[in-house]
Amino acid sequence: MCGFSVYFHYQSSSSKDGDRHIPTLNLEKSLDLIHHRGPDARGTFVSTDGRCGLGHVRLSIIDLEGGQQPLSNVNNDVHAVVNGELYDHDRLMKELEEKGHHFKTRSDSELALHFYEDYDTDFLENLRGEFAIAIWDEKKSRLMIARDRFGIKPVYYTIVNGTFLAASEIKAFLPLGWQPEWDVSTIIQGGVTGDYRTCFKGVYKLPPAHYLTVSASGSIVCQQYWDADYPDKNVPDTRTVEEMIQGVHDRFIEAVRLRLRADVPLAVYLSGGIDSSSVVGVATHLLRQDNPNAKVDVFSISFPGGEKFDEGDIAERTAAFCGSNFHRVSVSEQDLVDNFAETIWHTEQPIENMNGVGKFLLSKHCYESGFKVVMTGEGSDEHFIGYQFFHTDYLREADKCSPGGFGTPTEERRIQLLKEHTSNPIVLGFKMDPTVPSKTANRWNNIVMQDHFGQWVNLPAGYYRDEIIQNYGIPDFGNTSLEALNATTRSKARKKWHPVHASLYLESRTFLPNTLLNVLGDRSEMAHSVEARTPFLDHHLCEYVNHLPPSVKLRGDGKALNEKWILKEAMKPYISEEIYNRTKHPFLAPPARGSLKKETPVSQLIDKYLTKAKVDRLGWASWPFIEQQRDTFLKTTDPWIYKNILLIISYIVISEQFDIAPTMD
Repeated sequence: MCGFSVYFHYQSSSSKDGDRHIPTLNLEKSLDLIHHRGPDARGTFVSTDGRCGLGHVRLSIIDLEGGQQPLSNVNNDVHAVVNGELYDHDRLMKELEEKGHHFKTRSDSELALHFYEDYDTDFLENLRGEFAIAIWDEKKSRLMIARDRFGIKPVYYTIVNGTFLAASEIKAFLPLGWQPEWDVSTIIQGGVTGDYRTCFKGVYKLPPAHYLTVSASGSIVCQQYWDADYPDKNVPDTRTVEEMIQGVHDRFIEAVRLRLRADVPLAVYLSGGIDSSSVVGVATHLLRQDNPNAKVDVFSISFPGGEKFDEGDIAERTAAFCGSNFHRVSVSEQDLVDNFAETIWHTEQPIENMNGVGKFLLSKHCYESGFKVVMTGEGSDEHFIGYQFFHTDYLREADKCSPGGFGTPTEERRIQLLKEHTSNPIVLGFKMDPTVPSKTANRWNNIVMQDHFGQWVNLPAGYYRDEIIQNYGIPDFGNTSLEALNATTRSKARKKWHPVHASLYLESRTFLPNTLLNVLGDRSEMAHSVEARTPFLDHHLCEYVNHLPPSVKLRGDGKALNEKWILKEAMKPYISEEIYNRTKHPFLAPPARGSLKKETPVSQLIDKYLTKAKVDRLGWASWPFIEQQRDTFLKTTDPWIYKNILLIISYIVISEQFDIAPTMD
């Protein structure tokens, strides 16, 4: 686990005498800004001609004494920096050594270098895990960057004066000549969460499951190397349900087993749901095969007084069931407010609630307790139909894939439930307006989730100055997220996939990498030098689950829809009865509560940041409208206004941290 910063001068300026001048860039200062990602060691490589530089900061997890980066092959003509973990590396190293490869380290990261030597850019299909990689090939004068299949590890890139820059975090560009500017169009249209842009002009995320190559002439090519797929909705599955349950069981056991490999102590983040409970249960089971007294350390966040938002007690009961060492991290509203700005510095994007701040504080406590590797439950909802907003799309069509109609509701019941869901749409606890027409349903198998999600994670038009809307257009969140997907995928979703599978795909390619794996994942964890591993995003497991019929994931033939049914059955030996019977509760920090007429932590945050001077400094925001919304919120604590206020405050914090000049057009 680590962070990297790289550059490639594909253009260089000419001096008066015709000599080519290659600028000198300070990688060390760039690495200083991402030191938190790798406090254990650092290293740099600069090519002999000075055109390419690779910088790396290391968090030592595997091969603690060796494994320093950048890595170079035996001939010293291919060089790499790797962020993340590559699993099953002991077996793969042995196979490569039998083929004649010679390893300089015992680090899993070196696998990337050797597979690249054998397969060039096709090497990525041999990697299993979460990773971001940069490779400089001297023979080809080519820089390559790549990102894992689900976007667990971040990669950003930009171009400054003919120099291509890539890094694990945007702030690493600051010492390399980059000047931050707002990308107002992206902000308005929801590209920060909906596609692969950022709120900074000219700075992009490398999409998940993609690699990008930069040639010596400056040509830049971005290509996809993997994609999720789903079964034809009209073809019945011939497997038995018991076979499917066993398939999930075996693949998840393997995913956890591989992620237990570490040369440092490992813990688990535990909530009150089945996902993290399954991780703890299976990890305990596997460790006790070698040591009957093995205990897993688990860390759980608790919001005292948060009522339904506080899962501390149920997490403690799960820990007791598994015989784990339980660590409760109590977080107050004051704690959330006090750490809001620092969380923004690490996430580098606006946040609409305090969830990421809570995860930021959880990771801080975990590292201070002596752990720098954890396993988490992210990615399960996107594959086992966990979130409630997926249920509507499950009900849009009958499930013809399920063997013998297993788990499917009667047609009469399906239509009844569909009417109930569409008349009262809810996204992560927020009620959506069912009367707002969808602009994009015809593009995505009659699904409207992308429009509802856009309302939740972005600002309404009223928050922008009128002339800004005139110049950049009204917000169109649904089309933004759909345009992030390729046309072939959109066609399959309309013609071949069941609507719920189309919904799962969209969420897993946009909101999952852009927000959940960023704000609630890598960035809040690595802010405190904690590596997180996500067994539910093992691509072998995911490919299997994707091809299961919808009704074994969300069973609909009972009194209520039973989400993650097949996961519950597969994990039954490892979880408590309480977890087995519990319905989905998404991780949410408590909203602002009660009247804010008297001073509270949230009102302190508003008083500090939500001023006319600070809002006007953004250049694109409408102070009169925001002032009115602020006053309404202070009287009512309306949750919709609260999330919008947090978004605006986030942008104000970013503008101050990155010293962004106002946008006045």
